[in-house]
Amino acid sequence: MDFSTSFKQRRPALFFLLALCLPLACVRAPAAHPAQAGKKGKPAPSLLFQGFSARASHDGELVWEARADRARVDHSGQSAHGEAVTVVYFRHGRVVSHARADQADIDLRDYNIDANGAVEVHSSDGVVLQTPHLYWDNRLQKISSASPVKVIRGHTVLTGRGFVGDRDLDDVRILHDVQAEAVSVEDLREESKTWRSGP
Repeated sequence: MDFSTSFKQRRPALFFLLALCLPLACVRAPAAHPAQAGKKGKPAPSLLFQGFSARASHDGELVWEARADRARVDHSGQSAHGEAVTVVYFRHGRVVSHARADQADIDLRDYNIDANGAVEVHSSDGVVLQTPHLYWDNRLQKISSASPVKVIRGHTVLTGRGFVGDRDLDDVRILHDVQAEAVSVEDLREESKTWRSGP
């Protein structure tokens, strides 16, 4: 399945709608103490949210929706850092997968997402992907990582390091150190038609 066809053909002019009107609470962060300013090279956030929601749409159709229990938006409004984040992906109004992570950084200019900490993606077909880190490239409409990964599909479990894939988890390619476990040789043979390793 190719969920990204329309995105490859043209770049949407108004792709991302940040639902700032939905947060349960929004407060301006206190000014940073001079001794704390510039720590880790990051400016102090200008807004703190308890209950944060963001949506991406194209031609009036919802593409994905992200929610976070807590979020900070930097003073420039160009990035957001969320905690306890969930992302739901849609196609033609139908959920195709959903993901969760302990935290995620969202670039509000190009809408790429960098998720970290117990990242887990569940497809509508029952496939599960687990990794400590996942990067969503909005332009390519692809997920990827250089981290260890486990993919569970039916009675087959694949593990390895590094992967690229689509949001539906229909096409996931583990890049290194691929190992497979299956209940039977038949299951393994059937799954090998779907799961591929290497670029």
